[in-house]
Amino acid sequence: MKKISYKKLVIPVIFLLFFTFYLLIDRFVEQDFITHASFARQMLTGERTNAGDFLFFWLVNIFSFFSTEVAPSEISLCFLIAAATTFRYYLSQKHIYNLFNEAYNNVRIYWISVFIALSLMFVFVIPIPSYFVHHGQFYFKNFVPNIWHNSTTIFLFPFALMLFGLSNEQLNAFNLKRNVWMFVLIFLNVFIKPSYFFVFACVFPIFLFIKYRLKKQFWYGMLPVVIGLLLLVLEYWIIYKTPNPADKEISSVVFHPFYFYTLRSALLFLPSSLFFSLLFPICYVFLNFTKLKKILLFWFTFSSFIVSVLIFLLIAESGPRAGGGNFYWQIVICTWLCFFISLASLIKDFNREGLTGKNKFLFSVYSLHVLMGLIYFVRFFVVGTFY
Repeated sequence: MKKISYKKLVIPVIFLLFFTFYLLIDRFVEQDFITHASFARQMLTGERTNAGDFLFFWLVNIFSFFSTEVAPSEISLCFLIAAATTFRYYLSQKHIYNLFNEAYNNVRIYWISVFIALSLMFVFVIPIPSYFVHHGQFYFKNFVPNIWHNSTTIFLFPFALMLFGLSNEQLNAFNLKRNVWMFVLIFLNVFIKPSYFFVFACVFPIFLFIKYRLKKQFWYGMLPVVIGLLLLVLEYWIIYKTPNPADKEISSVVFHPFYFYTLRSALLFLPSSLFFSLLFPICYVFLNFTKLKKILLFWFTFSSFIVSVLIFLLIAESGPRAGGGNFYWQIVICTWLCFFISLASLIKDFNREGLTGKNKFLFSVYSLHVLMGLIYFVRFFVVGTFY
C-alpha cells in the first residue's frame, strides 16, 4: 500500500481543528455566528432584503442546502469560516516556507513553516493597559490582529490578504493581466465585507502614483479601484438607502470623531493601546529602520494600518447600526499584516545574520504576542465572551 504524504494530511487536519474550534465557539461562547446565520436565513425567507454584503450570507445558505433551520445554517457558517482560516494558514505557510535558505533540510523547513504559520493564527495584542484598568479585558480598547467571534471578518481575511499581495506585486512590476484578478478580489472584498477595501481604496492609489506617477501603469492600475468604488456605492445604497423590514429606522454613515472608541475607553489610553497592540512590529521597524525606509512594502503595509485606524476613529454609523462598530474590522486585517510582514522580514534576517542579540530579542517579543493569543483563546472559552 502506497503511503500517504504527511504534507497531504496537514491541511485536512488543520481544517478539522478550526472547524471544531468554531463549532465549540458557536455553542459555548459569545459571538456573532448566531446573528449572522440568522441574517442568512432571513434573506432566504424574505424577512431581510437589503443585504449589501450578500456574498457570505448566500454561501451560508448554499452550504446549508437552503435550510431555514438553525443547526444546518450555523454548521454551514462554521464550515465556511474554517475553510477561510485554513486558506489563510495555507497562504501564510507557503510564503514563509519560501523565505528559508535552501541549505536547510526541506522537511525541517516545512514543519518550521507550519508552526510559524499556525502561530500567526493566534498572535494577539499585549493587553496593556486594558487588562489592568478595564476589568481584565483583552479585546476591547486594543487593535487586535486576530479575532474568533466575527464570522464575516474571518471569512474575508484570506481574500483581503490576496488583494494586498496582488497590490504589492503591481507596485513592484505592473502587469495588466493582473488587473483581472484584482477586480475579482475587489468584487469578493466588497460583497463579503467592504472593510479592507476602504483601506485599499485610500492607500493603493497613493502608492500607485508614487511608483508610476501619471504613466499609463497608474491609469490602468486605477481601473479596478474605480470599479470597486462603483460597487461600494451600490452596496452603500442597498444597505443605507433601502428600507429593511427587520429595522425600524434606516442607518447612515456619519463623520463623528472618536465616537465609538470613547464608548469603550478614554482617549488617554489610545497611545499605549496602539503601542502594546503592535509592540513586535514597532520594535522591528525601530531596530531596522535604516534598511526598511527604502522598501515600499513596509510603507504600504504600515500606511494601511494608519488609515485603518483613522477610519475607525473618525467615521461612525447612526441609527440601528450605531453600536455595531462596523468601521473597526479593517484594523484586524491591517494589524495582522503588520505582524506578518515584520515576521517575514525577521525570518530573512535570521537567514542572513543568524541568532544575533537583536533577532533573538525580536523573536522573544513576537513569542510574547503569541503567548497572549493562546491565553486569550483559552480565556475565550473559560469566560464565555470575547471581551
